[in-house]
Amino acid sequence: MSEEPEIPDASREPEHLSRPGVPELDQILGSPFPILDDGFIRVVDYMGSDKSIVQAARVSYGEGTKQVSQDRGLIRYLMRHHHTTPFEMCDIKLHVRVPMDCWRQWIRHRTACLAEGTEIYFDLPGDIERRGDKLYKLKIEEIWKRFEPACNRQPLDKQKNPLFKREQIQQMRLRQVNEDTGRIQHTRIVNVYQNGVKPVFRMTLTDGKQIEATADHRFLFSNGWHTLHAATGLYEKAGKAIWNTGDHFVYVNGVEVEVPALYQNRDWLDSGYNGQKMTMAKRIRVERFEFAGHKETYDLEVEGPYHNFVANGMVTHNSVNEYSTRYSIAIDAAQTTEPSQWRLQAGGNRQGSEGTLEPEVGAVFTQKEQDLLRVSRQIYEERLEAGIAREQARKDLPLSTYTEAYWKVNLHNLLHFLRLRMDDHAQWEIRQYALTIGYEIVSRWCPIAWQAFLDYRVQALSLTRLDWEIIRAIQSGDRKQAISLAIKFRFLAEDGSPRRNRERSELEAKLGQLNIPIPW
Repeated sequence: MSEEPEIPDASREPEHLSRPGVPELDQILGSPFPILDDGFIRVVDYMGSDKSIVQAARVSYGEGTKQVSQDRGLIRYLMRHHHTTPFEMCDIKLHVRVPMDCWRQWIRHRTACLAEGTEIYFDLPGDIERRGDKLYKLKIEEIWKRFEPACNRQPLDKQKNPLFKREQIQQMRLRQVNEDTGRIQHTRIVNVYQNGVKPVFRMTLTDGKQIEATADHRFLFSNGWHTLHAATGLYEKAGKAIWNTGDHFVYVNGVEVEVPALYQNRDWLDSGYNGQKMTMAKRIRVERFEFAGHKETYDLEVEGPYHNFVANGMVTHNSVNEYSTRYSIAIDAAQTTEPSQWRLQAGGNRQGSEGTLEPEVGAVFTQKEQDLLRVSRQIYEERLEAGIAREQARKDLPLSTYTEAYWKVNLHNLLHFLRLRMDDHAQWEIRQYALTIGYEIVSRWCPIAWQAFLDYRVQALSLTRLDWEIIRAIQSGDRKQAISLAIKFRFLAEDGSPRRNRERSELEAKLGQLNIPIPW
């Protein structure tokens, strides 16, 4: 269901809107902030500001309020009560240079997603016989399953490659649009991600095609790449899809057209297209949107130079563009470790670290690291000089090799990323990027929202029901009841001795912050 937008009076002059800017952010636009030993992060572009959040929350008020104090109060209210949609009105595009292992953590925070059941379009190679046309469809969740390593239960001498299915998928010819010519061509899948349960919308075209995606997933509209929200104003209200009705056109799988004589050469004949025709993307009008509920979501990362693919017959985009070592020579830089920076494995946290090696011992590993990096780079360059394909020559590069990417994200999802990656428990390397994004970029971009985020997320104290029941017993002076509750919640053993329990450890840390004595 849609709400008709207000139709302006035709007798009035057209309204000329100015793009809201943030002078403090404009001052650092394009300027890199150095991170680690050879990394950086810089702002490429942005849209929106604190005012955009207020305007979205008070849409009927036009520009919102005229007093900064009122804007501040509203933004803090929205943050405090987890009203997240207005924060999605702000977008930012970042250019990052980051070690590959750090980037692998980063791209887990993908925001633009396709819902389960989405069919990805491949073309079968010409030498594979198949009834009907050459189009082959595979659901995105099935691709994700095939990318997961298989568990080998056979004897060692009979075990199969656990990544065999992944390698099969990576060799398949994924449909893609050449954004310069509009021609349907092919690419390959680099990776597939399961992004969790998210609110999704069903978009239906006039030709009957449908796809389910989050509002911040990008599609190729007639005027370029846009998220569903940016192109149509799409959002959810009371379980219904609200958008700006009108003529919205997206590009779809395509239509066969005659190949001009100019292009009828061996390249076209070898490209897999029959006769005198080629397939071009075409535009179809959006008929309606529906809110499809909360569903499991996925996204693909595909090879460049065009980072799009065809899903459910529509041209869609992956949400991250990374430097491709299949097309370009790998960046000649890798993250290195100083002798005093080798961290020790944490005793109580398998994912974390605590303390460092003695510098004298660390110096040995630093030297071995330098030797490994030098040899791996030398072998890589020797392979290139011998004419080995870049896609294969790269396979033994270490994960400390730097890569570069453009990352576009809205403020709501960016703050979620920062909440996790600024935390003291996050890996040190990615934390340096998160701290820089937060304190150097977001603080300039949306200062009111940033301060509210610090007050209500980063520096706030969250209590579970179990926490406050025990704290209430402590504060009432009933130490025996507090211990009884801790035993009931399995924080303590029956004899009152502490169990190995992370939730109890977290509660004890909270009690320390509140200057409340631990009763056991």
